[in-house]
Amino acid sequence: MNRKCWIVLLAAIGSVFFLVQMGGRATAQEDSYELAHKDVFGKLQRPAVAFPHGLHMDALECGDCHHEYDEAKGALVPVDDPDAGCAECHGARKEGSRPGLREAYHKSCIGCHRKMAKQGKDTGPRTCGECHKK
Repeated sequence: MNRKCWIVLLAAIGSVFFLVQMGGRATAQEDSYELAHKDVFGKLQRPAVAFPHGLHMDALECGDCHHEYDEAKGALVPVDDPDAGCAECHGARKEGSRPGLREAYHKSCIGCHRKMAKQGKDTGPRTCGECHKK
C-alpha cells in the first residue's frame, strides 16, 4: 500500500472513531436540568428548580419517573424513553384525569421524597423553598 492509501485509511479510521465518540455524547443525558417551562407557565411565580438528573439516574430506574398512560391497562406504565419528559403530556392545566405540569412535578417529586424519608432513606427536598431557591 502506498503512503497516500495509508493516510486515507488512517483518516477514515480516525473519523469513525470520532463519530462514535461524539455519538455517545450526543445521546448522553445531561447531569442537571433547570425546570422552568416558561413556554408552559409563562412568567414564573417562583424561581426555576435545579434538577440533578445525574443524581436521580444513580438512585432510580428511568421508569420510576418516566411513564406513559397505557389505554389497555388503564394505568401509568414505566418507560425507558429519556425523551419522555413531563411536558410531553402535561400542559399548564389539568385535562381530565391528567394533572397539569406543576401538579405532576409536585406529586411525583415531593411524593417520592416523602416516601423515601418515611423509609429512613436519604432524600431530596420536600418544601417549596428547598426546590425553588432564590
